[in-house]
Amino acid sequence: MDLLARAAARLEEPPPDTFAALGYVPTPKQREFHDATEFDLLFGGSAGGGKSRALTAHAIRECVNYPGLRVGAFRRTYGELKESLIAELANLEFAKGLGARWNGTEYELRFPNGSLIMFRYAETVQDATRRQGGQYQLLIFDERTLTPPDVCSFLESRLRSGRRDIPVLGIRSGSNPGGPGHGAVKNRYIKPTNYGNQVVTDVRGRTVRFIPSKLSDNPHVNPEYAMDLLALDGKLRAAFLDGDWDVFAGMMFPELKRERHVVEPLELPATWRRYNGIDWGFAAPWAVLWAAVDEDGRVWVYRELYQRQVGEAEQARRILAAEADGETVAARYADDAMWATRGDAKPIASVYADNGVPLTAAGKGPGSRINGWQRVHSYLAEAPACPHHRAMGWETCPRLHLFSTVRELYRELSDLPHATKGDPEDADTTADDHSADACRYLLANLGNEARFHFPAPAPEVRPLDPAASGTTPVAAPQTIGGFPIMQGGDPWAL
Repeated sequence: MDLLARAAARLEEPPPDTFAALGYVPTPKQREFHDATEFDLLFGGSAGGGKSRALTAHAIRECVNYPGLRVGAFRRTYGELKESLIAELANLEFAKGLGARWNGTEYELRFPNGSLIMFRYAETVQDATRRQGGQYQLLIFDERTLTPPDVCSFLESRLRSGRRDIPVLGIRSGSNPGGPGHGAVKNRYIKPTNYGNQVVTDVRGRTVRFIPSKLSDNPHVNPEYAMDLLALDGKLRAAFLDGDWDVFAGMMFPELKRERHVVEPLELPATWRRYNGIDWGFAAPWAVLWAAVDEDGRVWVYRELYQRQVGEAEQARRILAAEADGETVAARYADDAMWATRGDAKPIASVYADNGVPLTAAGKGPGSRINGWQRVHSYLAEAPACPHHRAMGWETCPRLHLFSTVRELYRELSDLPHATKGDPEDADTTADDHSADACRYLLANLGNEARFHFPAPAPEVRPLDPAASGTTPVAAPQTIGGFPIMQGGDPWAL
């Protein structure tokens, strides 16, 4: 009984002041982060807000408060870990004042009560699967937008506890805008919470919160660092100084504007030729776009499909089911990989054709990705206004119009970052780019570069007077947007 009484008294003792033992004095914004009780929380925005220090101290405090806790602290590479979380851990003297022991070989911090923080890298899903056998009760993501979304999703599946006395505490992330995970983070934390003004509950019943952090929230930042951020160019300054989630450094298509490129659905003339752009996927999203080309060569994307885990035969059937009676698609440009053979299975393009959807290879080759993205830039640019926008008083409008119902394409184009490896003119292939790729395939095959400079109409060709010349009259050639219609009636023949 005496033993039970002592154990009960110990349970009633308040937890030690971990932060005082670490010599860590949280700022008001960091204190708000530490006091939050939501399951899934993002802390950040601008650079210099004290995110890495707060994440490190928070993980230490929870390990002290919950014996036997297992914490996974992640960044994209070990090099980044050393420069952020482990550097902050060193500033906190590896929690020696709390009896913790640092293993520099395994990158692990162990506590006397059996708790453990494991510092790990995860740049790809393959990296993340190395943690498949492990389990965590708390996940820490530093600079979450730099880690691909599928990597974060897999690691979140490791959140569990095999003991009733060890709770699952949830997820704590910090990040600036930008990177391959920008779109996923924005759609998970920023938009649903109205930029941090409310707490929401996700489909799994878990509470989600965003706590914005600015440079001005951290009184410990030296003035020179603040001046360095002020000296950045527009997009970089918006991301790192202002924490602006709508404009970020490394945007692939900063010229894309909802108020310019997005239109409410309207009836398109039946005479406009229709095209598809198709990016195949099964585990990854499968994306299909429908676009119409007007008389001046502008492209109107009016429909999309964006789905997962749909077999190739069913994909073809869904494409046909989405189309209206009498709707004719002139060409369907698809990822060249759909013609590849996979063991004994028929090529995906052949399965499509068997189900009534013949495809045309988009045409991959050296430089095709960069040329395709440049074509997207060209269509996003302004040109003389179309009749729809002239009626609204516009003098110019973009060459690419997106119906407001084409949400996934707009999301991907607006959130797609430049590559950080390889060709800097390419897009980051670890970001969501499925509809964006379908758009690239489509636009790259609509004709050569000259066709969207909107040339003046071709000079009129007057028929000869047969009475005066004795020859057969020559009819003026039919044109669309100033371009002669090719033999066979295809104005976009390559």
